[in-house]
Amino acid sequence: MLKKIIITLLIALGYLYGAFGLGKSEAAELIRVALVQGQSTAEITCESEFEIQSGGSDTVLPKGKYFLHIVDDKLVMEAASENGKQVAFASALYIKPVAGKAIPKVNERAYKGFVRAVVRQDKLLLVNYVDMEDYVASVLPAKTMVVWPDEAIKAQAVAARTYGLYRRQQGQRSDFDVAATDKELPYLGTGARIEKAGITKLIASTRGQYLVDAKGLPIMAVTTSSSGGLTEAASGAWGRKVSYLQSVTDYDSDSPDYKWEHRATPALLEGQLAQRGYAVGKLNSVRLSPLDEPDDDRTATGRVRYVILSGSSGTAKITGEELADIIGLKSALFDVETGTPPPETLKVPIEDRYGFEVGSKDIDIKVKEEERPVWNKLLRSYHMLSGGKEEKLIFHGRGKGSGLGLSAWGARGMVVENEKITYAQILEHYYPGTRLVK
Repeated sequence: MLKKIIITLLIALGYLYGAFGLGKSEAAELIRVALVQGQSTAEITCESEFEIQSGGSDTVLPKGKYFLHIVDDKLVMEAASENGKQVAFASALYIKPVAGKAIPKVNERAYKGFVRAVVRQDKLLLVNYVDMEDYVASVLPAKTMVVWPDEAIKAQAVAARTYGLYRRQQGQRSDFDVAATDKELPYLGTGARIEKAGITKLIASTRGQYLVDAKGLPIMAVTTSSSGGLTEAASGAWGRKVSYLQSVTDYDSDSPDYKWEHRATPALLEGQLAQRGYAVGKLNSVRLSPLDEPDDDRTATGRVRYVILSGSSGTAKITGEELADIIGLKSALFDVETGTPPPETLKVPIEDRYGFEVGSKDIDIKVKEEERPVWNKLLRSYHMLSGGKEEKLIFHGRGKGSGLGLSAWGARGMVVENEKITYAQILEHYYPGTRLVK
């Protein structure tokens, strides 16, 4: 079986060398990013003529808009015009720009390199073959800012490149290495609003550098935006140890997401749960231990492993990450409270001497801890819902993202605290026991 896989890879690389004029070193620098998965149609547009390679032949299509879809297990490019012309190809094709002309777009986004389209289970799979450095230049600006310290940006560049190399290594038996919709490193292609010259310059200064483990292999350099003061360990998040993904002190106190609050109606959560197949009915309780008195439902750093939701039709046990995804929480590090929340301010009318209202004034209201209901102290893991019209689920959380690996805001904070620190030292802190190589 392994022999067949190796032969398949060699054939694929051979096609790349010949069809696209790539040398072996250039092909080795490519990463495969899945742009479209499981769709029936994709839109292909180009402001100039572009090239389609399929079945050993080349076809140049005129500029315009086309719809790529499947007919009888073959790929068809149909012009988006009245009586649009259809051009049929084999079950795989390559889309690339004509030298010196515009880059074809897939679903209104431009991508460097070239795009491979194949039929998989009667659906489209479009994969962008792009240089690793161009991939990093595309994903990094969403994680950082040009005005951030250079060493923090360099650390993120190395982490993103390492993550790409790790995924490429893991994806050898697949059609692609990483998805464009990756949670931590979304890939948006190329363009003035995506790539930033200042960040690209710093990426270039670390070109080819990546992190390896004790065996000399690229590490799984997962990243997060911020962790809320303490990063998560792989053992807590995944239930298995990874030597270089330990819980370490984060320096992300300047992050806008260091602390946050999110309010949601029970009806919203009920609807989202039903869409995902959790038939709990009308919610009547949420079970989650408090952050200051954690139980088995939390990791050692306090992130939610699972939460139990009970309703009129049943009970559901879901992970903290899934709950965060369902209602849009920034991380799985949160506390929850329920009930009708007291107003934060009270509007008091202001009257003139004749008793007519001439305005109003907001007065802050604060509920003292000792005035909270007694049952809320005794049964702190059980958060009951009464079904009141104004009732809310109130989440108090910290951090943004998985909390694993390099923290973008933490890297920035390390440089702010110590201007002499290097990107290598930042990486050593967040991925202990790894080596930086080129």
